[in-house]
Amino acid sequence: MTVRLTFALSALAALCLPAAAGTPGTRPVVAVPYYTAAAFMQGVHEHWYAPRAAEFARQGARLEPALQAYCEPTGTAPAAALQQARGQWRETALAWDRLSGVSAGPLVARRSARQIDFVPTRPELIQRAIEKAPDGPAAMERIGTPAKGLPALEWLLWKARLAPATPACRYAVQVAADIAREAEALAQAFEAATREPLEAEPAPAAMAEVVNQWVGALERLRWQDMERPVRSAGQGGRQPPAFPRLLGAATQASWQARWEAVRRLGAALPGEPVPAPNRGLVPLETYLRGRGLNEVADRLAAAMAQADLAVRRAAPQSPPRVLEAAAALTALKRYAEDSAAPALEVSIGFSDADGD
Repeated sequence: MTVRLTFALSALAALCLPAAAGTPGTRPVVAVPYYTAAAFMQGVHEHWYAPRAAEFARQGARLEPALQAYCEPTGTAPAAALQQARGQWRETALAWDRLSGVSAGPLVARRSARQIDFVPTRPELIQRAIEKAPDGPAAMERIGTPAKGLPALEWLLWKARLAPATPACRYAVQVAADIAREAEALAQAFEAATREPLEAEPAPAAMAEVVNQWVGALERLRWQDMERPVRSAGQGGRQPPAFPRLLGAATQASWQARWEAVRRLGAALPGEPVPAPNRGLVPLETYLRGRGLNEVADRLAAAMAQADLAVRRAAPQSPPRVLEAAAALTALKRYAEDSAAPALEVSIGFSDADGD
């Protein structure tokens, strides 16, 4: 049977089945083609990771000049320059959160999360790094990851009370430059991935990695970013939850950026055109429909819609709303593990994102 005939039969079979995310039965009936694992991987490389990596590189490249404008005054009022540097930190952090929301490929191979987003912040190690006064890439390689990356720079920009022309400010410039170098390396790696032909044999394994990382991303958002800070704060509200990006007032935006990655790779957007094979991003829901697994796709889409609503309502100042979002993410993760992954013929392994 030719590929064209396979496509035609799959499309014909799908004509009587809904094909978009949302409440089952409320979407228009459209044809969904048959997708291979290679088509799935080409879609995520070209239409998700490469553009997100390029955006992270663009934002990262603006971070060092923004810090320099504050740390080495050239006429801009210090207060305005500091606000601009803080604003650029937020833009860079959100670009990173979108890219790394589902970490796969070069993000895993390069261990970029450890270099870019090490938590918890270690102020004492940052202070030691400041005293070493590193200058340039080689010197920064000798600085431990707990003293570098976005959380360290967040601490410097909001907690350390940076003053221009000080060792701490000069170190902040070096941290920003270090982030920019890793961002550029990731952009190049993901761009290269779009040019590498993915043969039939490695494609299922590569797709299985993405699916596993997608489930792990659900768990990280659910536990590490949302539920654990609330649980760790204890009863009575004596201490506020230590949510990520809290110093930089970017917690809610960070949750949304990470959820965007999970959402886009998991389900089609309402009204989104069904992509032809090798012509666009193929979310897991659409991939399932192309295989004729519409009941699984419907339930996955419904669970994602519920989680979407809960995550969008979650706010750092409302722990109950945060726990509601965590519960919705738990339900989505369970369905993904128990039903969606087996339908995709993917085995889910233990992830270091898994919580208690």
